[in-house]
Amino acid sequence: MATPKKNANNEGTIYQRKDSRWEGSAYVLTTDGTYKRRSVYGKTWDEAHEKLTKLKADSLNGLPVATNKMTIAEYLTYWLTNVAKGKVRRTTYVNYESLVRNYVTTEFGKKKLVRLTTRDIRAFLAKTAVTCQCCAQGKDKKRPEHKRRCCALRKCCKKLPSDRTVRFLLVILRAALQHAVREDELPRNVARNVELSMGTKREIEPLTAKEGRQLLAAARDNRLWATYELAVRIGLRRGELLGLRWSDVDLHEGVLTVRQALQRVGGELLLVAPKTQRSARRVALPAECVTALRAQRAQQIADRKGAGDNWKGTGQDLVFTTKNGTPIEPRNLNRSFEVLCVRAGVRKVRFHDLRHTCASLLHEQGADARMIMEVLGHSSIRVTMDIYTFVRLDSQRSAFDRVGDALRGDGNKPDDDDGAAGVPVAV
Repeated sequence: MATPKKNANNEGTIYQRKDSRWEGSAYVLTTDGTYKRRSVYGKTWDEAHEKLTKLKADSLNGLPVATNKMTIAEYLTYWLTNVAKGKVRRTTYVNYESLVRNYVTTEFGKKKLVRLTTRDIRAFLAKTAVTCQCCAQGKDKKRPEHKRRCCALRKCCKKLPSDRTVRFLLVILRAALQHAVREDELPRNVARNVELSMGTKREIEPLTAKEGRQLLAAARDNRLWATYELAVRIGLRRGELLGLRWSDVDLHEGVLTVRQALQRVGGELLLVAPKTQRSARRVALPAECVTALRAQRAQQIADRKGAGDNWKGTGQDLVFTTKNGTPIEPRNLNRSFEVLCVRAGVRKVRFHDLRHTCASLLHEQGADARMIMEVLGHSSIRVTMDIYTFVRLDSQRSAFDRVGDALRGDGNKPDDDDGAAGVPVAV
């Protein structure tokens, strides 16, 4: 048996248990604002001492510690506020909070954290996948009486959550419970044992080159023409387009730099950092994009003169604004795009599918995966190839024709297998 080391004053106590593990305990700040004795465990004295030191340091810095008597709702609130908020982007945090509030806590928020089981989580996810969320969250009932149209009138709209939403709920539970394990609140992460089926993957068929030409031709007299040129030709995201500043555009050199994005977060429009570190990037501007951006600058100058003292764009330097200089609401860009699709006579697709269109067109024209990845600002080539490149049937047929030509030969060379029998033929 190892000889326990002596702790300094106010450092807590560490001793070896009968099961041979080492336990360290000390009084620390908890989520209810009081100081309570908490324990940590380790296989060695040093491991227990390291955990106890961190526990005390967090307490001294004002970071409260969860208690094992907390309900799931209380623990998730603690995790969101003290852990997730400092690790993820604000947009991601808002999504986390919304999913926890609307789905998790309404189902078993009063259940004790230590009593949560794998079976509970599996049943919760299965139930959520087939439950109309308009009914469950009372969305229709919250509308004014004259605007109610479905669940409040007992005409269920079957607004089921997407497969992605259900999977994201599992991701959140796994992350939160894993932190509880690290804080010795739980012996194991019960969410890690939950497996979901493959689900249904949304089929994405980007616009063809012909449809792209139709769309851009129809957009020429649209005040947002340049946004469509940039989305189709260099694959900028919606938020990156609306957050673009003139200081990020060099029309003389033909270069654009992505440094920020405009997003609606928690009910307000904010300029935020790009989606990932790789999303901050420099992209060469095609000549058509330079022309469209010059037209956009001329239009904005005219808008500024027309608005006079009512111009509100001073200081933001945004490329795309309303006639008064205010940022463009992202959903309004979606609405404008839907109208444009009808006018251009192309299939109804999402605005984000223009990004897929850019990737697929680059791929079809022979651009390598690395170049497409850099243009789109992806974190890995796998994302680029698995999600953003689409191989059309025409491209497959063209490739098969080239293989057929290679197999037939050009008819001028002697057959490769005229030699000795058994010699492999190179194709």
